[in-house]
Amino acid sequence: MKAPLHTEEIRYDMSQFYSLKSAFEELLGHRVYMRLKETADLADWKDEVQRLLRAVRMAMKSTVEIADDDWFAQIDTILTRGESETSVSKTVTGLFASLSATLTRLVFLQIGFLPFGRRGQMKTIPITKEWWTLNRVRTVQYVQNSKQRQVAQTLRDKRKASEQVGESES
Repeated sequence: MKAPLHTEEIRYDMSQFYSLKSAFEELLGHRVYMRLKETADLADWKDEVQRLLRAVRMAMKSTVEIADDDWFAQIDTILTRGESETSVSKTVTGLFASLSATLTRLVFLQIGFLPFGRRGQMKTIPITKEWWTLNRVRTVQYVQNSKQRQVAQTLRDKRKASEQVGESES
């Protein structure tokens, strides 16, 4: 019998999972980063992952203006499954795996559709245009009006200014 695979335990170390802590800070605020920074346990991580999934659900519902009902139902199914899987995770590794799986499914659904039923077709799905053009069910279109372009430019300018301040402090 094989020994179980190693799962990483939570250490009280700011550098552990830093990229995820940083993403949580960008999305959910500095207070969340401070909560996770060095003393978070599995329950804290679960709370913030659940909060992130709720934010994703809210963002999808309040941002996507034109989509078919099936798309919204699939989004809801994916997020509900993710919330369920993350809530029962027994390790931080399992928690992050569930979160990653949920977000991966969402990415492909947002591109067009989540390709189902490929498990038995081939040993490995080739990374070719024929397999990965996902516009058979729906086409994604991003549009931007002039006001949105102005807001985007303002945000880019603020980001650039913030990065320059950060570089000068280093």
